[in-house]
Amino acid sequence: MTSQELQDYLDELGLTQSEAARLLSVDVRTIRRWFEDPKQISGPAEQALRAWLRLQRLGLAWRPDGLPIGEDEPKELAKQIALYRQQAIQLVTLLQKVKSRNGPAAPWQVDLNAREARLGPMRVQFYPLPNGGFSPATYRRSDRAPDMILDGPLLEDAYACIAAEITKQKRK
Repeated sequence: MTSQELQDYLDELGLTQSEAARLLSVDVRTIRRWFEDPKQISGPAEQALRAWLRLQRLGLAWRPDGLPIGEDEPKELAKQIALYRQQAIQLVTLLQKVKSRNGPAAPWQVDLNAREARLGPMRVQFYPLPNGGFSPATYRRSDRAPDMILDGPLLEDAYACIAAEITKQKRK
């Protein structure tokens, strides 16, 4: 792995050097040394980064501090797929709810390529669907433990912003 590949991996994974150090159980100085001399990257650390990147590209949860949404068990995932129609109806209802409160309270930054929406310390990842829609995947916070109930309205705003960005992209 080269220094540039290491940087590209961290960028695509949305990790800072300090976050990568924490997740890899190394000191942040070790990460800095890896940038200076990539040959010092341990095999297990490189394999972990590669595995995380594969999962990221598949839109699957890989971070230990994220909460999976609907992917806890294969049966649950299959159930979610079978209930796609119901999910679509619920998404329309949610979008109407956000619209009725005059739109999102805060502007989430949506990156369709990374399949992620960001608002400060909050991150919501989503699965792109073949029909051009999306399905929420994971939610995490870098400032505290995630709390789906407390952050519910902000998560609804995230979904509305993701839907808006997908619609905007389709029109191009």
